[in-house]
Amino acid sequence: MPAPDSASASVSASASSRRRHWIIGLLVTPVVALFGGAWFVMYGWPEQYEREAPPEMLRRIAADNQDAYRVLDVGPVLKPQSRPEDPAEHHSSNSASTGECYPDGLEAMKDEPLDGIYNIQHSWTAVRKDGSGVRGAFGRLERHLTAEGWDVDWSESIDKRNFGVVADKDGYRLSIHWDADFKEVTGLGSSPCARFPDRSQERAYRPTDHYAAPDRQLTPPDLVPS
Repeated sequence: MPAPDSASASVSASASSRRRHWIIGLLVTPVVALFGGAWFVMYGWPEQYEREAPPEMLRRIAADNQDAYRVLDVGPVLKPQSRPEDPAEHHSSNSASTGECYPDGLEAMKDEPLDGIYNIQHSWTAVRKDGSGVRGAFGRLERHLTAEGWDVDWSESIDKRNFGVVADKDGYRLSIHWDADFKEVTGLGSSPCARFPDRSQERAYRPTDHYAAPDRQLTPPDLVPS
């Protein structure tokens, strides 16, 4: 029969061990739950994208570009893929295409585009003879977009010759800038990411060869000044 002191020490050691395991479990469980939840959000919880055809997404971002171009009022009517008579000169343009979308969070580490997901990029350029009135037009645009609920950032070069605005609203983005050297205003509108309605549209609007032209061309509307 063990001595009383030995039994007491054994009970005390057992209680201490249980307490230590309880504390370790208390500390580890939240960490495991946190990382497990993060993994599920990044990998197990698919991101939701609107299922919409590219022409409709183009219509939406083109409407935003049209509104901005109207307020700027610094160039001619921009026809889709318009060109000057002399191809050696800088030219005005108005075009659109589908772009790739990439995942957020931990999945972004793979650096691979999402399957079946795209966005629309609508770009345009207006060539001018000089920069007269351009800064005032951009100030007017900044105030207008802010009043319309866009989150607007103004940027300009150190010498203040080049400037522009980047505006975001509901996943749509407008990036419009003045380049004093080329004497041109350039704009790029980007839509939120969306899902192709079916594989046939994906094949039509996004060729597997990045250098090939798609079977269906996205044609933006004319951009008309004020």
